[in-house]
Amino acid sequence: MTYSSMAKSELCRIRPESACCQLAEAYGLLLYAKLLSDGHNSYSTDNSAIAHLIGETAASVCGVYADVLTLPKHKSSAGNTVSSGNRFAVRIPNAEQKKLMCAAFAGGNGSILEKECCINAFLRGAFLVCGTVTDPMKDYHMEFLAGSERRGDILAGAMERVGIRAHRLNRNERCVVYVKDVDGIMELMTRMGAPYAAGHVAQTRVVRDCRNNANRRVNCDQANIDRTLSASEQQCAAIRKLIEGRGLEAIPPELREIAALRLENPDMSLRELSESLSEPISRSGVNHRLKKLMEMAEEKKRKAKRN
Repeated sequence: MTYSSMAKSELCRIRPESACCQLAEAYGLLLYAKLLSDGHNSYSTDNSAIAHLIGETAASVCGVYADVLTLPKHKSSAGNTVSSGNRFAVRIPNAEQKKLMCAAFAGGNGSILEKECCINAFLRGAFLVCGTVTDPMKDYHMEFLAGSERRGDILAGAMERVGIRAHRLNRNERCVVYVKDVDGIMELMTRMGAPYAAGHVAQTRVVRDCRNNANRRVNCDQANIDRTLSASEQQCAAIRKLIEGRGLEAIPPELREIAALRLENPDMSLRELSESLSEPISRSGVNHRLKKLMEMAEEKKRKAKRN
């Protein structure tokens, strides 16, 4: 089961108690199933619970007894079954029933979505028929395929009234309302009545944050190692330049030990080098001596060019 299906399964079990919330949820279900639009008398889904919920809601709120049908599996011309599971359809039986359904919402969305509890119920109904949410382990993305600009305006406006920042885009000439931030998704899930789904997002965020922090630490450690190796390579090259022909005797006595130690241990950090000296010195002291060796090598190189 996908995360989106899990959330919808949790939401389908909710039955609003107050009449105003029942009307608001019905408005969300029927408006975004396009059953209130001219020319649309049916809605299909692969979720049996949603199909039966629409049928029950149409009957209890609008007095409309819609047909809930199980559709036959689609077959290709070769006779092979294309769909892997059943689909279900909700159909308004006739024009009179359609008029009766639309009449239940004659007051418009302004009167239906006055209270916060009603907005929550409306958003739940809309999500069940036109919403999807990505597995939070992969991405934070929740969207509603609103369809028309008007339905997009109603949906985005309802979200913004309860403090959720909604974004909109057009995909194949259809309006999509979406939420990208994790806090907004958890807020929506909680408001719609899916605390388990919201908790799953919260737990996933903790896991993802820990993983991202661990990756950042690894990357930082690797960057430090790379810097250390790069500096070590330059230091070793400078020391080899100084001892060409004469060996370590070409290096001042106070720098010979650190020069030999660096050549023998190119992967050692400055701290490890300081602790390995016969008379340990500070990390900054080691760094100062290595810089002095590099300066001497550079000076030797300049003299060679002048000669």
